[in-house]
Amino acid sequence: MGEESLTARNLARVQEIYGRYAQGDRGALFEALAPGVSWNSVGDGLLPWAGSRKGPKGVRAYFAALDAEAEVTRYEVEQVIAQGEWIATLATVQIRYRRSEQSYRYAKADFIRLVDGQVVDFREFYDTAQACRDHACGG
Repeated sequence: MGEESLTARNLARVQEIYGRYAQGDRGALFEALAPGVSWNSVGDGLLPWAGSRKGPKGVRAYFAALDAEAEVTRYEVEQVIAQGEWIATLATVQIRYRRSEQSYRYAKADFIRLVDGQVVDFREFYDTAQACRDHACGG
């Protein structure tokens, strides 16, 4: 299979996953996780959900930590860039922190590697310094 076909198939897969996630359905994401998925969210040591995790169980732990602290109230994908196994998404996410009941918006970038339709690598980047100020890290 050529790279164009691989790119198109992976792009469609990620759009399906993000489309369902934006509607509050994480099922497509959990179904797409490879057994050895590597999941990384910047801000390790600052934010409870941040850090590196392995496998579907680790990804569920990421979401459990995130859900304990905040609620994602809006998720808007602005741009998707694809090449072969790698997909990059630029998005805006709105978070309501449970402790303060305050909502904040963040621009973020995700990098996802898919092999045979499964997520094998996920890397999430956003302004963790701002998120820490908004979330009152350590407070």
